[in-house]
Amino acid sequence: MKSYGGNMRVFDFDNTIYDGESVFDFFLFCVKEKKSLVKYAPIVVYTTLMYELGFLSIDKLCELASRMSKVIIDNKDNAESLIEKFWKTHAKNLKLDYLEQLREDDVIITASPSILIDGIKDKLNTKNIICSEMCIETGKLEFLCFRENKVKAFKERYPNAVVEEFYTDSYNDKPLMEISKKTYLVKK
Repeated sequence: MKSYGGNMRVFDFDNTIYDGESVFDFFLFCVKEKKSLVKYAPIVVYTTLMYELGFLSIDKLCELASRMSKVIIDNKDNAESLIEKFWKTHAKNLKLDYLEQLREDDVIITASPSILIDGIKDKLNTKNIICSEMCIETGKLEFLCFRENKVKAFKERYPNAVVEEFYTDSYNDKPLMEISKKTYLVKK
């Protein structure tokens, strides 16, 4: 745990630094690579829509993550390869204006799983990245970094820090907005 006591800038990842929802884009990419995954499309599209509209509860998101983790377990032998291929074609979705302003001491916090974000973290200009955590061996969702869990994760990692500025695209991040001095809503 880093004991940082200063003011920090915090950035959401999806639709803020990354243009789109990286998990949804990764799913579509995987469907192209493995056509049998198309059977999961309706639940993924529905869940993404409910998330975007702010109607998705943590319980429902955990339920979907558990269902989808089975898919990851079944394909874990080529997961790293798929993630590497995905970022080769989707790194272009990183918003350069945000990447250029990221500093080493900034924090990126996201509901996306670390297994996906680890594939691009070398381009993010900061090592302070907080993600959802899933065990790739068991497929168990260990921590969902979503809504109030983002605040919990931030405070665990940086107990004395103050969020000076927070950049996000979504009111799903209201709990983190509430502990920030300034919040910026990002649009395309």
